Amino acid sequence: MYDVIVIGAGIGGLTTAALLARHGYKVLVLEGHIEPGGCASSYERKRPDGTRYVFDVGATLFAGFRPGGAHHWVGQKLGLTWPVRPLNPAMQVWLPDARVTRWGDERWITERQRVFGSSHSTESFWRTQERTADIAWRFAARLPHLPIETPADLLQLIPTIRPELALLLPGLFSTVGRELRVRGVLDRRMRAYVDGQLLISAQTTAAQCAWLYGAVALDFARIGAHYAEGGAWSLARTLVDSLTRDGGEIRCRQWVARILTSDGQAVGVETEHGERFEARHVVANTTHWDVARMLGEATPKALNTAIAAAPTGWGACMLYLGVDEAAIPPGLAEHHQIIVDYNQPLGEANSVFISIHPPDDARRAPAGQRAITISTHTDVSRWWRWRKEDPAHYRAEKNAMAERMLQAAIIALPNLSQHIRYRQVGTPVTFQRYTHRHLGMVGGLPQTPRTYGLFSLGLRAAHIRNLLIVGDSTFPGQSTAAVSQSGIRAYLAICSI
Repeated sequence: MYDVIVIGAGIGGLTTAALLARHGYKVLVLEGHIEPGGCASSYERKRPDGTRYVFDVGATLFAGFRPGGAHHWVGQKLGLTWPVRPLNPAMQVWLPDARVTRWGDERWITERQRVFGSSHSTESFWRTQERTADIAWRFAARLPHLPIETPADLLQLIPTIRPELALLLPGLFSTVGRELRVRGVLDRRMRAYVDGQLLISAQTTAAQCAWLYGAVALDFARIGAHYAEGGAWSLARTLVDSLTRDGGEIRCRQWVARILTSDGQAVGVETEHGERFEARHVVANTTHWDVARMLGEATPKALNTAIAAAPTGWGACMLYLGVDEAAIPPGLAEHHQIIVDYNQPLGEANSVFISIHPPDDARRAPAGQRAITISTHTDVSRWWRWRKEDPAHYRAEKNAMAERMLQAAIIALPNLSQHIRYRQVGTPVTFQRYTHRHLGMVGGLPQTPRTYGLFSLGLRAAHIRNLLIVGDSTFPGQSTAAVSQSGIRAYLAICSI
């Protein structure tokens, strides 16, 4: 009998597990893959000649390690040092007719005025965005119990409230698009830049993105972007080291097939191999769709209702490249967002995100080469339709998408095509195979006024006693910092019982 079983070794689940083990709980983590980390991990590809590449699966850029951030709080609590280093600039954004360097310091003011102008309307937007984000960050650092699911949550939320939160109330139901519109911001460059940044950090664009969430999402570089040494999996491995040091267990290659319940309470899990483990608490580090799948007929009506009302999430198409050093122009930043055409919707290779591993991290690629990850948002449903109805068409579309992503990447890396040594393509079908996430969706839910903050799905959204959900589908949303905060909340909830 375990005190806690955690399903999935994503960053949210590992954060919960490591904190509970440190607190003296008997913890078991069950992970289906061979490596921990989930969508914030890495994988290795070896070539016949013995050379190897380490590619990040999905997440490549990280925040929350400065004082006040979720990772910093966890590091202090666990007594660990994160294998990260700061990045400034965080990225460069390539618009059809301009390039924007996203500095994390005062240079950002000069840069945004150079590209978007210094009119009262544009500067009013940026100043309001930064003031709003500052208040939100201070609030988040107090670990508020959101969304409110129990009377205890309300009681624990009250001490975190400060008078300055009243300044956020007018924007509670607003969108980023509305805030741009009321200030008269019409500049095509600026609106495309904002849409692009929100798509990768809030899973939706300005027209639909909740203002309070969007203000924070647009603040990513200012709170400190970081690179994970050796690849994203080093973050998960650091948490695993803490977990096992404090007596916790992790078992890989153990996909959980069922969450076991009795009288409306979670009592354990059963793996795909038929092995059963009992526990007083179960924490599911996965999507709500997958929790319902594992509950089967025991799924409460309330969870099915929440799933039916939830917006459809995005999938990702990935292009993993091993390239010659000569493909990288000298002095280029390590992360880039490319927007190809102002007149086309974002995603589907009209917008791509590129991450290039730094030249001094020799663990990622053979000498004289670099590992590159290129991603784009994509509609998951069509990939599954093609895969089911016409596999040949699926393969053709997969190759065509890779070519479009490559052409977009060439905007920042003009010599890329002739220097490719290794190439691999992934779709939502690929993500589903390796992560078992519903339809291969990644990045969490679009953060609209109906789905963020107070209105998010919470820890107890399964409506099963002693079953908590963490990860990017719950409050506060996507990114390793956000899922760490959901993990912290789960830890605090279990310790308070």
